Amino acid sequence: MLKELIPVNCPSCGEAQNTMPDGFDPRLEPFGPVECMVCGHNFSQDEYLKGLKAQRNRIEMWQPPKPAEKQ
Repeated sequence: MLKELIPVNCPSCGEAQNTMPDGFDPRLEPFGPVECMVCGHNFSQDEYLKGLKAQRNRIEMWQPPKPAEKQ
């Protein structure tokens, strides 16, 4: 299981409201189902993993800076 699953933006409508089954792991086959709650788009595994990476990058960008190491 991945450390944390977060909603990803839909490639069709841009909303980040996803439905997925309990125990979902996007790396496993068969994939999904993962659907957009807004427009009903069914994510492919590739779409979801790319969206997950992009969303994590956005979240990391807003994290406070880490303190400098003492020398």
